[in-house]
Amino acid sequence: MKKFYFLSLMLALALQATAQVWDGAASTTWTNGDGSENNPYLIETPAQLAYLSAQVGSGEAFAGKYFRQVNDLNMGDKEFPVIGKYDKSTDSQTQQIVDNSCYFKGTFDGNHKTIDHLLITKAPEATGSIGGQPVSLGGVALFACSTEGTVIKNVTIGKHSKIAVEGEVVGSIIGKMEGGLLENCINLSPVSASTMGGGLVGATTDASIIRYCVNKGTVNLAGMVCGGIVGQIEKGTTIQACYNTGAVTSNYVYCGGIVGLTFDNSVVKNCYNTGKVTGVANFLGKPHAIIGENDGGKAISADNYYVKELSNVDDPLATDVTEAELKANEILEKLNKNLDAKSFVADSKNQNNGFPVLVWEQGEVTGVAAVQTSADIALNGRSISGAQSLTIYDLSGRIVAKGTNITLSKGGIYLISAPKQSTLKVVVK
Repeated sequence: MKKFYFLSLMLALALQATAQVWDGAASTTWTNGDGSENNPYLIETPAQLAYLSAQVGSGEAFAGKYFRQVNDLNMGDKEFPVIGKYDKSTDSQTQQIVDNSCYFKGTFDGNHKTIDHLLITKAPEATGSIGGQPVSLGGVALFACSTEGTVIKNVTIGKHSKIAVEGEVVGSIIGKMEGGLLENCINLSPVSASTMGGGLVGATTDASIIRYCVNKGTVNLAGMVCGGIVGQIEKGTTIQACYNTGAVTSNYVYCGGIVGLTFDNSVVKNCYNTGKVTGVANFLGKPHAIIGENDGGKAISADNYYVKELSNVDDPLATDVTEAELKANEILEKLNKNLDAKSFVADSKNQNNGFPVLVWEQGEVTGVAAVQTSADIALNGRSISGAQSLTIYDLSGRIVAKGTNITLSKGGIYLISAPKQSTLKVVVK
């Protein structure tokens, strides 16, 4: 009887796992949640992710709504229609900007679950045309574009995915950022494009923020601008506490381990690169380990590091360190310099060949009475206190409590979110 039960259990688990492979169809509703912060829409299946794409593509922006991914998703290596559409141009007669884009304006929390076997090789159809032929105006990734109010966090793109698009602005998670926040995300997939591309984001503008993000996938570009994290940044974009280990290759000059090209008072700080950077050196410049080209010299580069033996190129705007120095504990203070909270920690679990990792990557679970879980967040039994307002989630993504001093009614595993800090997982006894 015990053996039969065990086999039945294994069969049930196997069926559950295979049930998550996408068949190419979209769902027609959300199973759980009402889209509020306390009760977000739950993305439980690949079909529900496709349903989100269909809804945003039809013009539903979900402004102020919340989504949370609760399972790993296998997208079945089927062409996925990107979420949204970037379709922005200038009218040749009036010189007015025409924006027919479909933006996602809500909050998407990937919950550090993986989206894998994601296949994106096509751009959304655009309304613009040249010579009567329709053209796409860029913005290809899981999310085509973002704008003010968009929050995308805790997303993982798996290594078996493929994102390869001709003639576009391409990333793994966001194609074109025109504002919004991307944080605590990692890409393991190869990304390739013919015009402009980055490991996570194709291009940014309008005070976009990218922080605590990682690229480990290869980035290959046949065209102009290529970066490990993002291709091109401008107009007050901030890239903070990110790192790249993937190889970055371009057939053109604007190629960098973190960013290919920077403009207009943008900021790249507290980042590092160990990925090999290969590009073309000519009269326009040459590839660099952190920033490929700082156009006009207006962008700020601060507290950035690279290993020349690994990147194969130098960078006058960053600090060259040895492999041993980047693995030593002393580098952590430098990488965390002038940040609101500790972002980098030692690679205690050997997740990154001994190089520093971000706090959220460790996924540490604590539960010892009176432990200090992080700066400004303390756990004492079932009492949780913080210097700033805390949000406590259960593992389904539902908000359990909010405030600066919280006493939970029962023990369990909880997620604690605080402003300007990575989400913590704790065991409350």
